[in-house]
Amino acid sequence: METETLAEESRPRGGESAYQAEPEQSLTEAVIEAIAAESDLDALEIADEFGPLYDVIDPSALDSLFQSAGGAGQPVGNVTFDYGDYRVTVDQTGRVELADGE
Repeated sequence: METETLAEESRPRGGESAYQAEPEQSLTEAVIEAIAAESDLDALEIADEFGPLYDVIDPSALDSLFQSAGGAGQPVGNVTFDYGDYRVTVDQTGRVELADGE
């Protein structure tokens, strides 16, 4: 799962970072890549460090959630969940926001 993040914003005050998925990348892959980049872990080490992603959210449901939503790239909502040390928010456009977990 070697992908390059298209956009990365510097971490603003409050401990948040944002990443943009590539067009062909699933939301699940984008989440893993964003956390790997933020935590300095290899994408394959994420599950060892934080447990499997499917323990907190169904990856298939996440990937299919926005497939038929809205048009013209307009976000129709987002999903937020806690994974490891992060509060993760994803939307239809492939934007992944990471905040320090509570």
